Amino acid sequence: MHKYIVTANEKLTATTQLLTLQASQPAEAFDHEPGQYATISFKRKYRPTPARCFSIVTAPEETGKLQFCMRNRGRFTRAVTDLKPGDPVAVRGPFGGFIIEPSHAAKIVLLAGGIGITPFMSMIRHAAFTQSTTDITLIYSCPNQQDMPFFEELIKLERTNPHFSVVFSISAGPIDRLNQERIYSGRIGAELLEAVIAGTFNDRTFFICGPPGFMKGLSAMLADKAVDDRQIVTEAFSQGPNRQTGEMRDWPFNMYALAAVGVVLGSFIIMLSDLLKTLPPILKSNSAQAAAAAQVNNNRQANLDALVNNLPPNPSSSSTITPNPPTTTAAAATPAPVCTTSQSGVTTCR
Repeated sequence: MHKYIVTANEKLTATTQLLTLQASQPAEAFDHEPGQYATISFKRKYRPTPARCFSIVTAPEETGKLQFCMRNRGRFTRAVTDLKPGDPVAVRGPFGGFIIEPSHAAKIVLLAGGIGITPFMSMIRHAAFTQSTTDITLIYSCPNQQDMPFFEELIKLERTNPHFSVVFSISAGPIDRLNQERIYSGRIGAELLEAVIAGTFNDRTFFICGPPGFMKGLSAMLADKAVDDRQIVTEAFSQGPNRQTGEMRDWPFNMYALAAVGVVLGSFIIMLSDLLKTLPPILKSNSAQAAAAAQVNNNRQANLDALVNNLPPNPSSSSTITPNPPTTTAAAATPAPVCTTSQSGVTTCR
């Protein structure tokens, strides 16, 4: 986190605000590439606000200074309008890959829709500071001629930089404020593109920034002109997380997405680990109960076997059977005679 303080907070148009910050100390300043963005947050009524993403308007050469331009809509941007010089602001960044790379074509076309002009201001200012020879053409689509942030500055930069030109496209209403030839009424279309870039498409790199419908329509139009996907770099501008497509990808956003996936996977692993820690005791408990039941059964069987073995032998179940002797009917015995002898010596038997 970098510590900045508010040095200016002004209204550019009826719907846009320009916030200017300065690093509280030289060590707090950070370098950025033209076209990148940062997050800002601050305290409101002693409570910190959530961080929001905004494209950096200033060029890298404006050391220690940062500018952010935003639409006055939503609770956060309304809170920004209340900031006063000297108020502290926390800045994190820079982020994003919406930048001009050395591998891009020597001719650059910037297609801006409304507040999507903000990242292009950093590129155009940087080209002026460095006296770049890159051919840069800006086609700036605005809802009306009164709602055109940086209009005067763009005219001045066109006059001072021979390699930069700007074309305005006004969606609705009069165009009398723009007293020059390169003004078009209506939305950006194929006819306007062909007129501005003289019908040559394949030797240029196209950067598109604006509302989703604006970006989608122009991307399809360029595809119809057989422009290679690698020559189209787009960024869906929102006063929140920026989403970028095309050749260059927003690596911080990808890192955040990977971090989110990591958190989900980590949570799943922790949950699975806790589940595995819970299951073994249950299994062990069930195993112990089964073992105890088996032991009881074994003990009962052993006791039963012992009881049976200790029973006395049962005669009816003896293996040796002694047959009863045969029954015979005996003949009636004749009683023995009873003999008596008298005193005279005579023996009488009967």
